Amino acid sequence: MPERDDMSGPAARLSQDDWVDQDLLTQSLAAALLDDEIAAERDRIQRYDSGGQVPEALLDRVGMQRRLVAMETLRDSLRRQGR
Repeated sequence: MPERDDMSGPAARLSQDDWVDQDLLTQSLAAALLDDEIAAERDRIQRYDSGGQVPEALLDRVGMQRRLVAMETLRDSLRRQGR
């Protein structure tokens, strides 16, 4: 049985990455999905700050804020790469 990583066959003949367009679509979708999760996290923080119940929150206020900043940073990075 041949080894899977011997790079023979069609994949070995490619002189450059042919996934660029696919990656851009994936990055765009990931950024859009992050937009939804960022909005949800902002809502959780707002409810937490107003003293409301946030049963789905697994983190304290500082943890939620760190998560929000990390998601925003990743989303912005994905958008810059997709240009």
